[in-house]
Amino acid sequence: MAIRGPEASSFFPLTLVFSVGFFCARFFLDRLVYKPLAAYCFSSKASKLMNDEVRQAKIIKFSESIWKLTYYGSVQAWVLLIIKQEPWSLDTMQYFEGWPNQYMTSSLMLFYMCQCGFYIYSIFALVAWETRRKDFAVMMSHHVVTSVLIGYAYLTGFFRIGTIILALHDASDVFLETAKLCKYTEKELGASLFFGLFALSWLLLRLIYFPFWIIKTSSYQSIISLRKLEKFPTTLYYIFNTMLLTLLVFHIYWWKLICLMIMKQLNNKGQVGEDVRSGPIFWKPYNCKSQLLSKLIVPHPL
Repeated sequence: MAIRGPEASSFFPLTLVFSVGFFCARFFLDRLVYKPLAAYCFSSKASKLMNDEVRQAKIIKFSESIWKLTYYGSVQAWVLLIIKQEPWSLDTMQYFEGWPNQYMTSSLMLFYMCQCGFYIYSIFALVAWETRRKDFAVMMSHHVVTSVLIGYAYLTGFFRIGTIILALHDASDVFLETAKLCKYTEKELGASLFFGLFALSWLLLRLIYFPFWIIKTSSYQSIISLRKLEKFPTTLYYIFNTMLLTLLVFHIYWWKLICLMIMKQLNNKGQVGEDVRSGPIFWKPYNCKSQLLSKLIVPHPL
């Protein structure tokens, strides 16, 4: 197992630092930037006709989406810069070649800590901060599996293929959050365009490239490199591939919801419909006046 001394021992403490950092960043950006911006976007005459509950729900969701767009856009640009500098990024046969003695740059180490910290933060945020949707259980499972997978890829030295997996997944989220922001601000053309890009990227990256290149590489081609070792890392191999297959199941589940959204869009003459995951579920709004998180629970529309 390629656990790399000081770097590995500092992985979890620094990951937790990132988690706390994301909480603080979200807290201050929400108060100082995102919610004021959302209030400005919903200050038109049409928006003022909404009742306070609906308007507040839109402000909360707008803030969530712009926060996620800020993060996913930033890390996607970061990981593409990292991949561009790595000679192994475009050759799947090199993902496991030389394992467990592959060199990991400091930039890639920091990227892994950042990503793992974000998903640990996301577990907390999903429970106590963000809008509660119908796929809550699946989303929570996804965040847990992703956090474990990122840490596992780092500690076992499977970081090359792990980097490509993260790059594939973040791209779709950039399009999704942009589409949501357009929808919330009633920019229907932009919502339709970015939702189309989101659906296309999901299909190509998560349902075609991910299983037929990435999982194929980790489950089949990896054996070519790993069997050269004195002892084949059987346990590491099966745990890693089980987590990848679990992610694929999540992708298929969400693709079904995306297809429902596409059907609604076609029925609405090209306009993106409301999120099929939303409904009379409950959301917990952030409220700094009552301890850290408000205990008030009120029903919301999308």
